[in-house]
Amino acid sequence: MTFAGEAFWIGFGIITAILALLAGTRLLTHLLSTDEYGRLALAVSLAAMAVQIFGEPVGKTAVRFYSHWCAAGKPAGFVQRLGKSLSGAAVCIGLICAAIVISGNFIPGTPNLCFVVMTGIFALLLVCNRVGLALEDAARKRKFRGIVQGIFEAMRFIFAVGLIFFLATPEAETVLIGFAMAGGVIVIAHGIFLYLLIKPDPVKKTNLKKTSPVINTDHMRSFQSPLIVSNACIWLVMMAERWILQYYGSTGDVGGYAAVHQLAFVPMLFVSNFLVLFFEPILYQATRLNTKNAESIQALRINHYAAIGILCFSFCLFIIFFFWHPIVGRYVLGADFRAYTWLFPWLLLAGGCFAAAQQLLLKLNCEMRTDLLAVLWGVVAVIALTAYVIGAHFLQLKGILAAMVTVNVSLVLFLLFFLNKSSPVCDQPPV
Repeated sequence: MTFAGEAFWIGFGIITAILALLAGTRLLTHLLSTDEYGRLALAVSLAAMAVQIFGEPVGKTAVRFYSHWCAAGKPAGFVQRLGKSLSGAAVCIGLICAAIVISGNFIPGTPNLCFVVMTGIFALLLVCNRVGLALEDAARKRKFRGIVQGIFEAMRFIFAVGLIFFLATPEAETVLIGFAMAGGVIVIAHGIFLYLLIKPDPVKKTNLKKTSPVINTDHMRSFQSPLIVSNACIWLVMMAERWILQYYGSTGDVGGYAAVHQLAFVPMLFVSNFLVLFFEPILYQATRLNTKNAESIQALRINHYAAIGILCFSFCLFIIFFFWHPIVGRYVLGADFRAYTWLFPWLLLAGGCFAAAQQLLLKLNCEMRTDLLAVLWGVVAVIALTAYVIGAHFLQLKGILAAMVTVNVSLVLFLLFFLNKSSPVCDQPPV
């Protein structure tokens, strides 16, 4: 498949996901109260935490090392190693859910059993889905990846809305069951596709036997372990403000904030993800683990310009939505949520800055400097949590918003200065 073809299918998946997100959010904000949507937002934030801590590190490792293992003729062995990481994730998620259920006997206000179980199941399915998408990106099977991403985003809202009408229970638990049903179907589709993709080829294995590179799993561990820390910190920067707002404000404010966040902040991440998904596998296949060349330097330079482009696009959207957010809110939000449309321009700006930062930090992944990535996100997380608590304590929702915008704008400005001082090369000792 040509680069243009790959870009088309990546874009197809992302655009379909954005459209499904817009339509699904419009339907759910019409069917659910702000309190129920707030409960759903908190559940989704926990599922997102599982993806960040368990799914993202494994997924990024899959993309970074897939081509190396394929060169060694051992893609099946690579997937087995990733499967062990997923098994560990399943055990951890199960233990956390069990601990929450048991704590309900001692701590008032703890979520009910159905809520906890469905959140845990949905979280595990999202983790498996993230790793499946990563393997398809690594193999550059963009067509299937784009189609399955779009189908999942549409299917989860269709199932959720269908269950609300069928059961006549407009509650967060009903939506979570619908999300989990869609996740189960998609994970099965990933499993079948990946099995057909990586099943052993005896002829190819024989040809690669003498020329294949040596596999050193220590490099995988040293790459993946810091990502667990950095992605946990990313979750704190992106999602912890909802829990802080829940403490200092109300569940209704969480619901209104989360609905606008999903329509303003998240689509900007989709824009960045399009570029990351397109560049990462191509860049890693070109550089492998030990090469610095003109192609990789040029790719990272283009990536830098892409980040600046995202910032300019975000600023333009900020200006437009600053004046037109009430009109937009009538079409994309239910009536009870339209009091929160003033959040649109500010969350678009914050989301654009976060997306640009993601783009710039691809350089550290290429250079295998995930330890520095963990330190960086750790510092940002501490600053963000402090800002969120101070803002929420004094100004509740407005304080949270001010802290969110300040943290993300400061982050991208720092990265533009910091990364510009180091040369864009992928320099790592041979494996």
